[in-house]
Amino acid sequence: MRRARFLKTSRRGNVLMAYRTRVRSAAIIASGAIAGFAAIVAIGAHAQPLDTASLPSLQRWTPAAASDLLAYIERVDSHGLEPADYAPAALRRALAAGNLAELDRQASQSFGLLARDLANGHVRPAQRRGFHIATPALTPQRIALLIEQALALRTVGRVLEGLAPQNPQYRGLRSALAALPAGADAERRKIEASLERWRWMPRELGARHLLVNIPEYQVRLIDGGREIAVHRVIVGKRSTPTPQFSAQVSGVIFNPPWNVPQSIIAESVGSLVRNSPATARARGYTWSWSGGTLRVTQQPGPNNALGQLKLDMPNPYAVFLHDTPDKELFGREERTMSHGCVRTDRPFDLAERLLGGTGWTRAMIDEAVASRRTQRIALAQPVPVYVVYLSAYVGADGRARYFGDPYGLDAAVNRLLDDRAGA
Repeated sequence: MRRARFLKTSRRGNVLMAYRTRVRSAAIIASGAIAGFAAIVAIGAHAQPLDTASLPSLQRWTPAAASDLLAYIERVDSHGLEPADYAPAALRRALAAGNLAELDRQASQSFGLLARDLANGHVRPAQRRGFHIATPALTPQRIALLIEQALALRTVGRVLEGLAPQNPQYRGLRSALAALPAGADAERRKIEASLERWRWMPRELGARHLLVNIPEYQVRLIDGGREIAVHRVIVGKRSTPTPQFSAQVSGVIFNPPWNVPQSIIAESVGSLVRNSPATARARGYTWSWSGGTLRVTQQPGPNNALGQLKLDMPNPYAVFLHDTPDKELFGREERTMSHGCVRTDRPFDLAERLLGGTGWTRAMIDEAVASRRTQRIALAQPVPVYVVYLSAYVGADGRARYFGDPYGLDAAVNRLLDDRAGA
């Protein structure tokens, strides 16, 4: 009785502290309890029965809590997810049967699947073509604690909703999905694929960050949730696609040399060096042989393939945002033309913004470029950059815009989102 009165009269924060204490004292994350949740987290692309015989026993699902969960499942299509993936029919049967043990098993299974998909995405990491941004997986321990929190505080829907991305783009895409008229299937698929890709992303992108959107051929500088600048970009060809990845921009390099990748030496530059060395030298190439391997560098200058500026953003893919001597290409609508790097329009404007707080002015930038001397200027603070693939994006005016699928990646995501429909 004293416990019941305490829970009824205490503030929510005290209740939360109380249930956390009970979680620890009851060893909810003991290996036996976690085994059932491990099956939930590790479940593959298709539905299968889960062994939930050893789920945590401190908090049990009540019919009221399970009904709240069922209501959330029935409206999860607002996230672009398929309600049938979370066994609503089985949950209804368990509620109707009144078997509390079965209700507890089925509700825990459905909650675990929902939590995983909202937090980390429905498509498994191994099936995300071209995507290389690591995010922490929702662990069995975390799922156990989430269920405990949802049941102790009677906030099933709120706990689940809090696992989804909270950024303006995700919210805007959900609003756009809700506003679609019947029959807008193409737009719906683009929104659903883009919502899924946001669920793969880190929840904290950084107050100030760069976002390169491959299908849109644009890069945005975002600061405090606002678009500060938008630049057109050229991305990789279909045969040499730009990967989806993240890095840290730590500086700006003026007049960079270009160390030609071996793939490009094999494709074109090597032949130029061997067959027309005078032309190669006129284009700024120098070369040497090392252990039978041809190594080529293009010296700084306005005709350098990197142009006169490169963002210093170390990454394992050797992909950078940089200038280009072929500025007329930005006038094309479809801009899949590079070997994977991201050629950027008006790069000196972008550099000026990134170098804010360092004392570097536009006049100093212009002087540095004119010197033709390679120099690196560090940013005041590193700026994260994310290279993403979003075929639906909500503009600053709140309207959704739709783009092509230059690498043909959306169809696989849409198919995998529907992999358990009707199960």
